[in-house]
Amino acid sequence: MERRPAACALRRLPSFSLPLRGPDGLRPGSPRARTGKGRASRRAWPSGSSPIARSGPGLSPSLVLAGIATSIAISFNILLPVVPVLLERSGPHGAAGAATAALFVGAVAGELITPWLLSRWSSSRLLIGGQLMTAVPSVAYVVPHASALLMLSAASARGFGMGVAIVVSVALVGELSAPERRGRSIGYYGLALSAPGIVIPSLGVALLAAGHVEADALIAFTIGLAGTLLVLKLPQPVAPKPGVSSNILSAFRRPGLLVIFIAFVMVSSSFGAVITFAPIALPTAGIGSAAVFLFVAGGARAASRWLAGVLGDRRQGRLLLAASIAVTFVGLVALASHANPAIVIFAGLAFGAGYGAVQTAAYLALTARGSSAHRNNVSALWNIGIDLGSSLGGSVLGLAAARYGYGAAIWAIPAVVLVALPLFLAPAKPQREAESAGSLIEPAGAIGP
Repeated sequence: MERRPAACALRRLPSFSLPLRGPDGLRPGSPRARTGKGRASRRAWPSGSSPIARSGPGLSPSLVLAGIATSIAISFNILLPVVPVLLERSGPHGAAGAATAALFVGAVAGELITPWLLSRWSSSRLLIGGQLMTAVPSVAYVVPHASALLMLSAASARGFGMGVAIVVSVALVGELSAPERRGRSIGYYGLALSAPGIVIPSLGVALLAAGHVEADALIAFTIGLAGTLLVLKLPQPVAPKPGVSSNILSAFRRPGLLVIFIAFVMVSSSFGAVITFAPIALPTAGIGSAAVFLFVAGGARAASRWLAGVLGDRRQGRLLLAASIAVTFVGLVALASHANPAIVIFAGLAFGAGYGAVQTAAYLALTARGSSAHRNNVSALWNIGIDLGSSLGGSVLGLAAARYGYGAAIWAIPAVVLVALPLFLAPAKPQREAESAGSLIEPAGAIGP
């Protein structure tokens, strides 16, 4: 029997190719391939979470958002104490208050309308637009002999842009961060947003005193533009998502959300009261001066916002809130007494640390009681709570002081903060299972339903 060469025999075999690895990076038929645990599944995020974990080589979304927050804060704070002085110089006596009012009205208007805007445009476009609106009107303060109307319009536009930019960026913090790291992410964001406020307003005043107001305006303009470039580093595309509510009032139908919001407004009123009271009641120079108190309180608030975020991911939310409000209360009592410089510094540390932690803890509480359909509304409510509370605190303290004096009126603020504690800790009413299905994934330390 004649043997054929092996090469001839092999040529008669049918040809086929055996792929070593599929598009998912796994060998066909392997256990991981059968269970769908390849690269494709690793890229897929759970429903309702971010489609992209990182925004670029070495940059996480949290880091990019912190950079955006810093640019917003610098662009906003550099002109915060400068515009009232410019308006007072060029306008009628008492016009300085109009600058603050225009800024506040613009900010709240921007915060109120942002959920509606988010239902129609992408987050990235709105974030760029908000930062441009904060930066570009700053050029008005370079114009020689600018009219009061121009400066007020610029202040209102800057407030509106800041309101939009902050609501969008806070919403992205919740969307782009993993649920178990949400507290830490909002803590980093709060630190980045608060830290510039410690020194930047003083820099603005120093440049104004040196006759370089145009430098203030150009810094606000340049830093604001730089912040828009950071938006390009965020995961793309960040487009409007179906099923997300744009009605802020509809968010209050969620069990316990309205109570948390009211409590947060009450605690935030202490900030407005303190900002109003300190420059009037404390000395203008020395260790126990208003400047030292506000500097210490600002630094403590920035640090505690970050620390509370770290603790919020690991500890009970109610425990964090109770401790934060207790520290805030102690700081307010110490400020009301302001017996000596040491007490004033202690008051700044305690109030700043307590209120900063409350800001972060309140965000986690609102997020936990919200739903995926209301995530943009939750961001808006959190920002509105800060601005509305601060405005009410300053206004109410002023009205009470007109009758009783600042020394007596300030003692009402610690009582208001203390009343907010049971509201924060009150459990929400049980909700039906169908309603619970849309709840946001809750961080470990948040206050849930």
